[in-house]
Amino acid sequence: MAEEDSFSSSATTSQEQEQLENRNLIVPSVAADHHTDDLTEASTTLSGFAGVKLGTGSVKKLVIRNFKDKPLILENYTEEAWQKLKEVQAIQNNTSVQYSLEELYQQLLKNLCSYNLSANLYKQLKQLCEQHIRAEIHQLREYSLDTGPFLKKMDKCWQDHARQMSMIRNIFLFLDRTYVFQISMLSSIWDMGLELFKSYIIRDQNVQSRTIDGILLLIEKERNGEMIDRCLIQRLLSMLSDLQIYQVSFENKFLEETNRFYAAEGRKLVQKKKIPGCLYHIKNLLEEEVDRVRAYLSLNTQKLLIAIVEKQLLGEHLSAVLQKGLSYLLDENRVEDLSVLYQLFSRVEFGVQVLLQHWIDYIKKFGNSIVTNPVKDKTMVQELLDFKDKIDFIIATSFLKNEKFIVAMKDAFETFINKRSNKPAQLLAKYVDSKLRAGNKEATDEELEELLDKVIVLFRFINGKDVFEAFYKKDLARRLLLGKSASVDAEKSMLSKLKQVCRKAFNNKIQKGWKDL
Repeated sequence: MAEEDSFSSSATTSQEQEQLENRNLIVPSVAADHHTDDLTEASTTLSGFAGVKLGTGSVKKLVIRNFKDKPLILENYTEEAWQKLKEVQAIQNNTSVQYSLEELYQQLLKNLCSYNLSANLYKQLKQLCEQHIRAEIHQLREYSLDTGPFLKKMDKCWQDHARQMSMIRNIFLFLDRTYVFQISMLSSIWDMGLELFKSYIIRDQNVQSRTIDGILLLIEKERNGEMIDRCLIQRLLSMLSDLQIYQVSFENKFLEETNRFYAAEGRKLVQKKKIPGCLYHIKNLLEEEVDRVRAYLSLNTQKLLIAIVEKQLLGEHLSAVLQKGLSYLLDENRVEDLSVLYQLFSRVEFGVQVLLQHWIDYIKKFGNSIVTNPVKDKTMVQELLDFKDKIDFIIATSFLKNEKFIVAMKDAFETFINKRSNKPAQLLAKYVDSKLRAGNKEATDEELEELLDKVIVLFRFINGKDVFEAFYKKDLARRLLLGKSASVDAEKSMLSKLKQVCRKAFNNKIQKGWKDL
């Protein structure tokens, strides 16, 4: 009996413990590891929760299942996939590709990247591209044709490379946008292709020299009047720009050749051509260089290029050009040619200053020939007025009303008009008297008024104003006393103009004499 009681008590205790354990809800943890490169993900998942009614004795067990493991990559899959991706060689060799681009991109490339093979894939692709470019450059090195065919071969090599790298990048786009994008030290697939092409061109001095020298030779031929393939040069220079070697490899040498070419051209121009032809030839050459920039050179080259052309064609020959024919242009009143001259000289350092000095010398020389020649005393004033009109017109039309030329003209007139003391003042007074006398039917009132304004301008240049005043006062009195004045209004107008220029004492005497008469 004691043993039965003991067994019964033990059974009861065991049942109570079992019920207690059944009342506890056990929730396991969920572990998940995720890789950033979409590699194998191993994790556990919670498949379901069981509801438990405490005290009822009914329990639903919690079932835990792991994530399905990613299938292991087949032993030869990587090598087989890469062999298929090596179909880029067909692109490089301009042959048909056996597999569709979608298959290469979606089924092979993305799979390889998902198995953490991106680094090796990028490395193998770079090696493949490098081998191809090395072979192409080797062919160019061995190419023995003349400049024209060689440049065409170089152009084709570049155009093929650009097209091929564009297609290769499209196939490896997933690699480019994931693995390469995340590593700053790596170049994109397109840039990697450029760097390889650039590296082998720079490294091979033979290919580089033949390319640059060939381009320069064609440009010189064009400058000498020959027809060339501008599109070919444009594509080759675009290649140098894309490879970022335009300035170092081409521009510096191009500017040196330009300096040499136009230095010789400038010397020939000054020696052989007359000034009108010389000016227009220089203008045309400058326009040709600007057109050359638009056609195939870099816009950044234009400023340096034009500065060299201006310096060699004009800057080195400023005085020689002006001595060759400035006087001729001014004597013949060649307004359009003078406009071209001024525009060209304005573009060159010190050009306007040199032109201004020759301008002053011309005015003084021409003016002296009028004032200092006694034979011209009868026509001196009229010739000076005509010369002043001509100079004013040239300043306004050809020299764009440049204030420096206006001031220089006034100084030059004041210098030469006083070379003969008192004589110009006397002749100017006599000229006014002849225009204000009765019987002068040469001009209308408006024309007479305009003429008197011009006379006052000359009068301002004269130092001996007292001589003019004496002769003018005497002539005025004679005209008024003898009734020989052509117009009282014209006399009053002339007095009004003189009042603004002459001494106060003279004005007072004239005004008093006018009232008395």
